Amino acid sequence: MSDDDLAGAAAVGDQDAFEILVTRLSPGLLRYLRRMVTDPQIAEDLAQDTLLDAWKGLPDFEFRSTFRTWMFGIAHRKTVDYRRRHHDVPTDEEKFADLAATAPLPADEVERRTLMEALRAELPNLPETSRAAWWLRHVEGLSVAEISRVLQVSEGSVRGHLQRSRKFLSTRLAPWRPSDGAPPGARETEPARDTTSIERGGPGEQ
Repeated sequence: MSDDDLAGAAAVGDQDAFEILVTRLSPGLLRYLRRMVTDPQIAEDLAQDTLLDAWKGLPDFEFRSTFRTWMFGIAHRKTVDYRRRHHDVPTDEEKFADLAATAPLPADEVERRTLMEALRAELPNLPETSRAAWWLRHVEGLSVAEISRVLQVSEGSVRGHLQRSRKFLSTRLAPWRPSDGAPPGARETEPARDTTSIERGGPGEQ
């Protein structure tokens, strides 16, 4: 059964169907939340709250999006509420203004880090909405339209966030970009193409 088939069954009270959904979707949900908040325990708590709200809200879910997109939307609102309660968060524009003059990593950092270590270190520097858009697109594989629903912003805004995020990451990760005469350690693939290794120890637009 597809996720949406299972969600339809769960919406009329099938707890077994919802348990299968949780088993399928929890890993991706937790991956996302761990990139949006710094405390792993908070990420787990937000994931549980998201799934509880999804279960409670299923009877009213009208399937105008996929269940997965709807679930990520709940998770996004949870992270926004959490940050509002615990942090004075600057706007995306303010954060990108601070990043405008960012240069590639210095040579000593390049020697010390692998590509995926550098990517994991640079993602938290992105503004929250931009980081969410990048992660949902390149790791979770959501379309621009789906990300628009999750983040409750226009598709044009999503594209803008993706473009700026790619530019920032491309600049910071430039030392690893394959080029003639590059050392073997620099001949790795583009970071946005690995959708699993970033989480185990690594990260695609319509």
